[in-house]
Amino acid sequence: MHSESDSDAILLPTSGQRGPADHERRAQIIDVADDLFRNFGYRKSSVADISKAMGISTAYIYRFFKSKQAIGEAICATTLEHIDEQLRAIVSLEMSPTKRLRLFMQTALKLSYELFVVERAVNDVVIAAVEGNWCTVTGHKEQMYSMLQRLITAGRQAGEFEKKTPLDEVTDGLAEIVLLYTSARSMDDRSWAALENGMNAATNLILRSLAP
Repeated sequence: MHSESDSDAILLPTSGQRGPADHERRAQIIDVADDLFRNFGYRKSSVADISKAMGISTAYIYRFFKSKQAIGEAICATTLEHIDEQLRAIVSLEMSPTKRLRLFMQTALKLSYELFVVERAVNDVVIAAVEGNWCTVTGHKEQMYSMLQRLITAGRQAGEFEKKTPLDEVTDGLAEIVLLYTSARSMDDRSWAALENGMNAATNLILRSLAP
């Protein structure tokens, strides 16, 4: 999790994908599965349920996906990519790196809270992905790391952040804080107010430590 990406449009990794990526039936399977997972839960839904809802055989579904998890990963990738897109937009804003980093951390917390708390009931597949440490979640963490590294580098180039500490060390420490506050587990027993206050305090401390 320690390499900076040169591209802002990297699709999150998924496993067990088969057949043409742009096939109409593939998109239909994902849409139907997404509805089932949202209404009945990922764990309580099966490939047989998806095939029944579509009026097709399970064998046909397996032409596009190796397993139910493979379908879940495709859905999870879309959800997490939407979050990554919003965070990448912040990284590219025309404002000081200090302000961008603060906004990035606030937004990462807000989007994660909406995902894991406000809309938890309809995001069961993402919860399963986190608990199962699916490759899609790992890819999301990689993207977060890359964006944080870009912000730190921009701050150093602008003279707003110190340059003495190795870049990887700074990024590792910052990523630990962000991932801690944006994880599903951290939100299980803390209110929004507590999370927001904690993230703001951590951000203030980080920015003071980054000052040249």
